Amino acid sequence: MSNFRNTWPVLLGFIAIGIIIGVVLTTGMGIDSKSVAGKIDQKGDINTQQSIASESSQSITAMPFNPSQGFVEIVKQVRPAIVTIYTTKNVKVPANPWHRFFKDFGFEDQGGNQDREFKQNGLGSGVIVSSDGYILTNHHVIKDVDELLVQLVDDREFQAEIIGTDPSTEIALIKIDADGLSPAKLGNSDNLQIGEWVLAIGSPLELNFTVTAGIVSALSRDINIIRRSSGSSSIENFIQTDAAINPGNSGGALVNNNGEVIGINTAIATPTGNYVGYGFAVPINIAKNVMNDLQKYGEIRRGYLGVYIQEVNTTIAKGVGLDKPQGVFIQSVIENSAAANAGIVAGDVVLKVNGVIVNKPNQLQAKVSAFDPGDKIDVIIWRDGKEKKFEVVLKERDEGETIVASSNKPSEENVNSLGIKVRNLTDRELSNLDLKSGILVQSVNNFNAASRSGLNNNDVIYKIDSKKVKSVAEFNDYINSLDKGAIIKLHIRTKDSGGKNFDRLVFLEIPK
Repeated sequence: MSNFRNTWPVLLGFIAIGIIIGVVLTTGMGIDSKSVAGKIDQKGDINTQQSIASESSQSITAMPFNPSQGFVEIVKQVRPAIVTIYTTKNVKVPANPWHRFFKDFGFEDQGGNQDREFKQNGLGSGVIVSSDGYILTNHHVIKDVDELLVQLVDDREFQAEIIGTDPSTEIALIKIDADGLSPAKLGNSDNLQIGEWVLAIGSPLELNFTVTAGIVSALSRDINIIRRSSGSSSIENFIQTDAAINPGNSGGALVNNNGEVIGINTAIATPTGNYVGYGFAVPINIAKNVMNDLQKYGEIRRGYLGVYIQEVNTTIAKGVGLDKPQGVFIQSVIENSAAANAGIVAGDVVLKVNGVIVNKPNQLQAKVSAFDPGDKIDVIIWRDGKEKKFEVVLKERDEGETIVASSNKPSEENVNSLGIKVRNLTDRELSNLDLKSGILVQSVNNFNAASRSGLNNNDVIYKIDSKKVKSVAEFNDYINSLDKGAIIKLHIRTKDSGGKNFDRLVFLEIPK
């Protein structure tokens, strides 16, 4: 009984802390951030030579974190650096949609032949990152707008100038001419860990300068949201958080418990259009690189390896001799690219870049994009059952580096065990691809092993393992001779957007 009496006050204390945390987690959230910082150097450290972090307030001293008091201090420090962004876009629509119909067919206009113009208003957030008025926000917040008005937490308002924008990362940089600004301190998003407390600050749903709390729910998320509008060169490496983020939060700050901005809130996953528990922020290290380029060069300068890549799955791991799925598989290497010049070839697996482990394509892309063309990086490759080190001098990206499919032809044949349809190629088709033999993949069944491996419609298989593919019949015979569960290596050829032959590797497991 005496032990129970001694324990009871401790239990009451935990209950009280739980109530406090519950109250804190229901408060609002704000989003605004701006910062100009240097590139991440080749060792992964932040180059602060041109960073404005030094002029911002000091971070809160690290100590055992008390959410109740800690959140209050963080908000006092960061909230003045958050801004609300009001946008206006002039939109013209016909007053009478029928007037063009009548005019086109020779009838007298029935009125309403003057286009009407109205103003479309938008709302977003931003983060002040320098005392001379630079502000970070999202590309989609300021895209194609005619007017930009920035409101500070002290209610002052300023017209803003767009310095530059990067659709590939969803980051934009704007500037206001104002005095007495309180820039945010920028952190290092590479040091983030899942489970850390974070605050989101911004202006959701016209609730200006709102603060919400949550944790880092996941890292390196690829949600395919930027890629839909910006293409294959997009960098999707989001921080996921359960801190409430809603429309209007875009461009605001995600802040750690040291009062440092570690992300720019950008997107939500939702079936309703509003918060349901999943928000996403661009890591601040990516945003820093964009800001530095826009300030220094007026454009984005980003290094590229010149490879086509995919995640290593169990099949690929078996095919290349790894004991478990890890690294990033190189399907193809572009001719005369940085990777090709360094000696990297199709079939290699990238394990590390400058000592940092990469296990997903977006992680590799984000890491490499932190460097400029001309920078040297060390890449650890898995090849022939062992690790090899390559020094790569990065190049600029060739905008024509995309794969295009060939046209379909009739006369298909089934390869039932793989779930694909293939046919033989004509001599003319083979000559066009600079091949002496091969077969065309006409279709790939959805959701089977072949589609998951990266095999696509209109791919040409010209070699399987070390054997040349001369016909569909020979291809089928070889497949049927293998045991179920065997790993095969397909050599694929297509044409790139410039009309050049393009090769890549695909590993595939014979279905059991």
